[in-house]
Amino acid sequence: MISKEKHKKHGNISRASYGTFGRNEMAILGTTCEEVEQFVFRIRSLFDDKEIAFVDADHKDESDSYNGLHLQTKGNHIQFSESSSNNPFANRIHLSQADLVLVNGNHFEAQNQLIICNPKREESLRKRASQLTNVRALVLTEGQDEVPSYIKELIPFYHQLPILTSSDENAIREFFQKEYCKAAPLKALMLAGGKSTRMGSDKAVLKHHSQEQFLHLKKMMDELCVENYVSCREEQAVFYKENGCDVITDAVSNLGPLGGIISAFMKFPDAAWLVVACDIPLVDLEVLNELIAARCTTNTATCFKSPYDGLPEPLIGIWEPKSYMRIMEFMALGYDCPRKVLINTNAKIIKPSAPHKLANVNTPQDLNDLKL
Repeated sequence: MISKEKHKKHGNISRASYGTFGRNEMAILGTTCEEVEQFVFRIRSLFDDKEIAFVDADHKDESDSYNGLHLQTKGNHIQFSESSSNNPFANRIHLSQADLVLVNGNHFEAQNQLIICNPKREESLRKRASQLTNVRALVLTEGQDEVPSYIKELIPFYHQLPILTSSDENAIREFFQKEYCKAAPLKALMLAGGKSTRMGSDKAVLKHHSQEQFLHLKKMMDELCVENYVSCREEQAVFYKENGCDVITDAVSNLGPLGGIISAFMKFPDAAWLVVACDIPLVDLEVLNELIAARCTTNTATCFKSPYDGLPEPLIGIWEPKSYMRIMEFMALGYDCPRKVLINTNAKIIKPSAPHKLANVNTPQDLNDLKL
């Protein structure tokens, strides 16, 4: 008998919530290409701390004709031929570090849309009616005091949308901040997958605070109301589950802490991860709150400066979703050191107010020297 069950060829990797170009993308429609570009520059000026990319056509002249795709970020201009402009995978890779991608909707589609109500471009907008799949806001131009009738016809639910005026920069800033520049949800990852070879016993179950260290960390994460997981090897999973923990087992073996972090992103790619290793026993709520308060979502990560060597401390930090692709790039180059990733990306590094609390315990001697 031939089985009718569908054969699954691929593993269980969760896909990030990408659109055509990025996680957060919006097409600007309803007006001329020049005014779209001017609007994008205004948004950039309102968020000079964000990486806002602009996807536009490479206009050959003042008409709407174009030749290929033009990707623009703060530091780079990338040009593609027309034949390669429709490759969403290449687009997402090139724009993986953007906090927001704004798109000239006169030429390209995006997951979300914003309409600038320019009556002179009514016919052009009508031609693109099929692209208005998820309109998020309307912008009235100078002299308009109500939504034009053709917009009401094209967008029957217009009254449910934010209606902004082009001169109200505070309202525009608030809209983009709330909808597209907000922080990714924070989850916690307690690294417990090490083999503790130098210690001679599992560091995650050492009792520094009257209970096993992994339970001590879990208790603090619960107090912070952060959804938390233990990162461990497959053979450890049953133990942690029996002790009331959710687990993420290593999807990539023998990569140490970086393998745990990448496994977390493979399961929840749209989350930011508050990573804490189980061999930093003096970490407390004060340290965690200091880290969370300093979090910068524009950077790949936020971490402490090590009081011992001045380098970024990778095993207590917040890794943003945009670090996911950077980690994979380093792995492809043959590097599995999380500190190297932080050093060579735009991680935010902060000086700890209580540096002694970052003490790392790897050997029995370290444990004896530690003052609890």
